[in-house]
Amino acid sequence: MITILGATGYTGRLVAHALARLDIVGQPQGVPLRLAGRSPDKLAHLAESLPGAPDWLVADAARPATLPPLFQDSQVLVNCAGPFTDLGEAVVAQAALHGVHYLDTTNELGYVYQVQSYDTLARQSGAAIVPACGFEVALADCAIATLAAPALVAGDPPSSSAGADAREIVSQPTGKEPVLDEVRVVYDIRGRGSSIGSRRSAVRALATSWLGYQDGLWCRALPGRHVRRVQLPAGPRWAISFPSSEIVTVPHHVPVRQVTTWLAASWHARHWAPALLPLFAWLARGPVGALVEAAISRVAPPPETGMRSQAPFTILVEVRRGDVIQNLTLTGRGVYDLTAEIVAYAAGQLARPGYDRTGVLPPAVALDPRALLEHAASEWGITLRRGMRDA
Repeated sequence: MITILGATGYTGRLVAHALARLDIVGQPQGVPLRLAGRSPDKLAHLAESLPGAPDWLVADAARPATLPPLFQDSQVLVNCAGPFTDLGEAVVAQAALHGVHYLDTTNELGYVYQVQSYDTLARQSGAAIVPACGFEVALADCAIATLAAPALVAGDPPSSSAGADAREIVSQPTGKEPVLDEVRVVYDIRGRGSSIGSRRSAVRALATSWLGYQDGLWCRALPGRHVRRVQLPAGPRWAISFPSSEIVTVPHHVPVRQVTTWLAASWHARHWAPALLPLFAWLARGPVGALVEAAISRVAPPPETGMRSQAPFTILVEVRRGDVIQNLTLTGRGVYDLTAEIVAYAAGQLARPGYDRTGVLPPAVALDPRALLEHAASEWGITLRRGMRDA
């Protein structure tokens, strides 16, 4: 059984519909789906809209006593209830304790870093704990794994089918001599509109995710302090440093000296962002953050459906070794819809018979990174373009 917590939220509903369409290899009868959330009325309504009217139960991530039933008969728990900084750790602890595979949709860097502390317990219980498995992080993490594979690092011509198996590199333990000097990820997300959960997560991430990765070590880094010019397929853009979870996931499977993550912004952001974003990150740790979160649902409430469903995005991934930069550019549409498809795909992989990876895992280790990217290209309309240039 695959259980979705937070199933009646914006992302949760999309995930529920994506899972209802899923065919899992090795499971000819399918895997039962179960919904969970705080509102019985919303759960019943959602269940009626799905094929087979799946079972549901009431559970609240803010009330840990309601969580244990989620893990009864569950193979995989998909957590869509955020902000994860406030609500996610109790769910992860129960998954690791019960030996149930876990996925979530967060990109709250501080939370993803904290979840690493459950690695030993998850290995002992047989659980795979996979945070940050949505549009942000999962695609870039898998792209980095394929670019860092030994044949590509050695300079062989990149292609969608050639090169060493990315698992050769992702199986290497942290602590090896770095093979890459730098990994850089740039997100360019167009369109307007974001869910209330995304807005609250952004505030919590700015308040808590003061983390960077430099010289092979995690270090303190304020969000938004740096800007740089980046070359994207649509032309040059300015980008702001922001706390994306590749800063945690990548060093766990690729020996690298530096990981930086960037968000493309308007040309004038380079003037105000380095001053205002760090200031807001400071203020968000106190009453100002609480006030902003309280106002989020009242100011410009999001539409019920179709949010950014056709909005284009670009993810640029670059890995540098010496004076050579390998890159992979991913372009597509539909950020929230794509998150649902990625989570459903990952849940299906974890639910397959014989799945045996355990511990707290980056997406590129929990899944076959090359297979995910090929699936993204063939099934989700994502265009992959590889390249190489001098640094």
